[in-house]
Amino acid sequence: MSGDGRHLPYSGLDPIEEFETGSIYDTLLSAVGKYVRPGGSLLDIGCGRGELMQKAAARGYRVHGVDADEECVRLSSRFGTVLELDAGRISNESFDERFDCVVLSHVIEHIENPRDIIRRAASVSRGLMLISVPNPYYSPYILRSIGRLGVDYVNRLHLYSWDWSHFKTFLELGCGLEIAEFFHDSVALPVPRRARLFLLKKGWLGPVERGFLRALFPRFCSSITAMVRVPAGGPTS
Repeated sequence: MSGDGRHLPYSGLDPIEEFETGSIYDTLLSAVGKYVRPGGSLLDIGCGRGELMQKAAARGYRVHGVDADEECVRLSSRFGTVLELDAGRISNESFDERFDCVVLSHVIEHIENPRDIIRRAASVSRGLMLISVPNPYYSPYILRSIGRLGVDYVNRLHLYSWDWSHFKTFLELGCGLEIAEFFHDSVALPVPRRARLFLLKKGWLGPVERGFLRALFPRFCSSITAMVRVPAGGPTS
């Protein structure tokens, strides 16, 4: 979280950040599209600036959002109905309807009790949830960790981290959910940032990172994303 209390920048992303976040949102939307037809309802918990809402609305989905940040609520309200509410206060009384798919993208790693947030999100879902977290195997993270000889780095933004197998264990055994499918976004080319920026300007970065590298090394993508089914009795409390 930034010094002024924002949990993400409101504007001014650099081109690489825009490329990476765009890849995440495109992957989320692809996952939604595989399980929910256009016209269905989507709730984005922690909707931020509203990029996913914007993309989903353009595809014909009925979009809603939740965010605790007043400015994010203002920005994302351009694309759908947004409620200013902390995720830890969501309940089945927060909305007038239940949603075909509830999205938690890069949210639960920030929360002290991620199981509780998942339980709350499940209470407003008709049966599907799309949950995404940062992948610790993402190549830039691995490269940065090589030079750290001691265990002295503290990620002050993330309280939790899961690799693929432990995320599956957490969702299935810890939360009682059923994983329907995993999805993969872009895999970063392990070169200096300026080299990636050069490739982006030439129009080559997308085919390399979203195409070639993702096909070869999908487990090194930036996010671990799972479409899950909520059991009839709800997730494990």
